[in-house]
Amino acid sequence: MAYDIFIHDDTRNTKKSPIAGSGTATSDITKGENLRLGAAKGLVAVNSYIKPFVDQMATQYVTTISLRTGAQEQEERMSFTLQAGQKVYGFFTSIATGAIVGGLPGAIIGGVLNLITMGIDYSNKQEKINLQRSVENVGLRYLNNRAGGSVASFSGSRLKNQ
Repeated sequence: MAYDIFIHDDTRNTKKSPIAGSGTATSDITKGENLRLGAAKGLVAVNSYIKPFVDQMATQYVTTISLRTGAQEQEERMSFTLQAGQKVYGFFTSIATGAIVGGLPGAIIGGVLNLITMGIDYSNKQEKINLQRSVENVGLRYLNNRAGGSVASFSGSRLKNQ
């Protein structure tokens, strides 16, 4: 018995490599990783270069409204709008970062952590307002004792609608 073995090199006229795994084709996993890496780079670039520039320009514009126009209320409204926009941007950035790092669970965790951080921020601001109110009340009591009456009712600083 004799056996004949023929070896054919079918890669001569094609662009395929005879070595397994050396082709230029990428799997879906590699494409997904490349997409995530690109998204991460884009997010870092926006947060590092574009966001600080835009924040600085917007803050400068908003903080000089009353100096330019004399409209203090408009400046306060614009400042509130700017802060709200920054918080919304931060929320979506947290979700995007979480999604890039950990997919859907990472996005959920990023959003929840951002909401917790916003809650702590609002709680701290409320505590500061309460402390300022307490200090003001102490100051008014001292004035009342010195004046022998109700300074708040004379000065109008403590009306019922405040």
